[in-house]
Amino acid sequence: MNGRIVVSLVGLVVIVVAFFLIFEYPQYANEAFYLLLAWMVVNFVLLYALRSRGTARSTNRTPDDSPFPSPTPANAPLASSNIPAPTGSIGFCIYCAAPIAPGTRACPACGHALPQW
Repeated sequence: MNGRIVVSLVGLVVIVVAFFLIFEYPQYANEAFYLLLAWMVVNFVLLYALRSRGTARSTNRTPDDSPFPSPTPANAPLASSNIPAPTGSIGFCIYCAAPIAPGTRACPACGHALPQW
């Protein structure tokens, strides 16, 4: 079982016990409050210590490597005459999804100003 799940379940039990003490035994209300306060601190420390670290990244990558797939090999020359210049437009409005021509500054359908990249 995941350690973070166990810590969270223990936290719920501590909260239930503290409320039980507060309502059933009011003379122990101060101890219940300090129990909750101490558990909050311990809970945050444990959840931070048990966080996922992710996967290790390899350090032997070359500068030409890209995390995104490419339809052409990295070392193949590009034919600049067939490729249009990037316009910075994504082709649709990000607010209403209406199609837009490249270079449009405001959506003709909804009127929102469009970001220019």
